Amino acid sequence: MKPKFSLTSLGCARSLVDSEHMVDQLNQIGFEMVPEGSNESIRVLNTCSFIQAAIDETEANIAELIRQKQVGDLQYLVVAGCYPSRYKRHILEDKYPDVDLWFTTKEEHQLQVKLSELVFQKRFQPNPNRNYLKLTPNHFSYLKISEGCNNWCSFCTIPKIRGEHTSKSIETILNEAKIQLAMGAKELVLIAEDTTCWGEDLYGKPSLSLLLNELAKLDVMWIRIMYVFPSRVDDEFIATVKNTPNIANYIDMPIQHVNTNLLSAMNRQHSKDFLCGILNDMKQEIPDLALRTTFITGFPGETSAMVDEVCQFIDDYEFSQLGCFTYSKERETRSAKMAHPVSLAIAQQRLDTIMTKQYHLLQQRMPAYLNKTYTCVYEGNKRCRSYMQAPDVDSLIILDQDPNIQPGELTDVTLTGVSGYDFLGHCV
Repeated sequence: MKPKFSLTSLGCARSLVDSEHMVDQLNQIGFEMVPEGSNESIRVLNTCSFIQAAIDETEANIAELIRQKQVGDLQYLVVAGCYPSRYKRHILEDKYPDVDLWFTTKEEHQLQVKLSELVFQKRFQPNPNRNYLKLTPNHFSYLKISEGCNNWCSFCTIPKIRGEHTSKSIETILNEAKIQLAMGAKELVLIAEDTTCWGEDLYGKPSLSLLLNELAKLDVMWIRIMYVFPSRVDDEFIATVKNTPNIANYIDMPIQHVNTNLLSAMNRQHSKDFLCGILNDMKQEIPDLALRTTFITGFPGETSAMVDEVCQFIDDYEFSQLGCFTYSKERETRSAKMAHPVSLAIAQQRLDTIMTKQYHLLQQRMPAYLNKTYTCVYEGNKRCRSYMQAPDVDSLIILDQDPNIQPGELTDVTLTGVSGYDFLGHCV
């Protein structure tokens, strides 16, 4: 009988891709993945430690899994990902002696060997005929094109956790994309810490457009670009999105703030004027562009006037999807030592101000989309997405009836109404 394992994946889509690779490794050597709580003997926890809230969630999960191990519900506990990448191994081993194996993000490729040695007491040879098991629906796939980051934003721990930017080769990315397409993917969602940095280490300059042109030759309906760094947006990138039919007219570009002084303190490598310039260019060249962004409130030195500046900015530039987060003081970052801290309560009030502003703006703008018809991917449960909505993170289109098709199939939908952040729709 195959040893059974379950896997819990915390954090972002980048970690989810890592989790899928870990599942693939274990499938190769004779393990069987089952849902959590299915009398499995092994639990793999892929962790996040980007901010304190993520650390708290990770440590709560570790504590619960240790409890399960101590009462005999689990035999082995493996912890991988960003949490063991952020802290020294001996500290974690002293704090959690019941954890059997630790793997940083750069050690996850060793899971196959180390866990087989632990469980089987010998090394197993990979099975070349295994089935790739996805943790997301088959009709879309997260395609991670690089690892690590060189931007060193002053509030961010990712370069310390995941290391310097390292691009995957075009051949590797294309091969991974073809596997996902063969499994039924209609949409490839490009992810990285900074997608626009892709190729800098391979070709001496950022070369995302080169990769996009190669991916666009594949038989895929949508290529969706996430995690665009503003200062690397140029005319070539905009032209590639505009002129390539199967690149979705959707860009996820985390802006974080718009005040030039605060952007400098954040080490975002651009000014407000530059930001306005590229947004104007993108909207002019790609009139139906759907933009997604995020903002941070409560960064040291932020004032109420700067929040007003953000509100005016999102009034001037239409964002289809917008998220907001309060600043988290992380001790390893430069911003943790900055003067003029902002209390969490004030940061939360400012977050509410921005999100309330965005909600009212959407209520004014969304009716302009009504009575228009879009090709959508059905997600099940009378919900679907157009090119304007990314999976997992964005709003949805709620249908007025069951379309009687399977999740992942395409359907044309006419938008008929608005419900909060979501559209209402009717299948044509």
